[in-house]
Amino acid sequence: MKILLVVYNNDSYIHYFPQGIAYIASAIRGAGYDVEIYSQDVYRYAEEHLTKYLNKNKFDVIGVGIIAGYYQYRKLLKISKAINDSKNRPVCYVLGGHGPSPEPEYFLKKTKADVAVIGEGEETIVELLSAVSNNKSFSGVKGIAYRKGDEVVINDRRPVIQDVDAISMPAYDMFPIHYYSS
Repeated sequence: MKILLVVYNNDSYIHYFPQGIAYIASAIRGAGYDVEIYSQDVYRYAEEHLTKYLNKNKFDVIGVGIIAGYYQYRKLLKISKAINDSKNRPVCYVLGGHGPSPEPEYFLKKTKADVAVIGEGEETIVELLSAVSNNKSFSGVKGIAYRKGDEVVINDRRPVIQDVDAISMPAYDMFPIHYYSS
């Protein structure tokens, strides 16, 4: 199964390392899945580039991590349109981060994403990917909200990870560190 994680372009001249996505990439890779990073922030790609990229490459799951804020929300809508317009729309489009966590139903409806991860994602994403790869229901996956037809189902929250040392280190090797260190 192939997973693409999108790091959006925040149009800032300050380079923020996408720590959350790096942790998620590490968890996904640690579970044995093929994961790739799409760095819109580094290369300043327009959203149309993402659509073309998806038309050329097939992914089973696409994840976008988003923080809260009006600019980020508007950016997410553009990225979602690019994903939904592609001829190779993934089996599962996943949102994560601080943006969708408090209002997952709203974000799922506006973006047409399939799943929103609520809270910490390192354990949740691995369980979600297992459900996707085994064509199982999302009903037992804690810490998500998902679309089921026109309805949005919000599952129980996943407990906070107590032993942070059990989390894999971020997948720094998957990112152009020179960009973030300048």
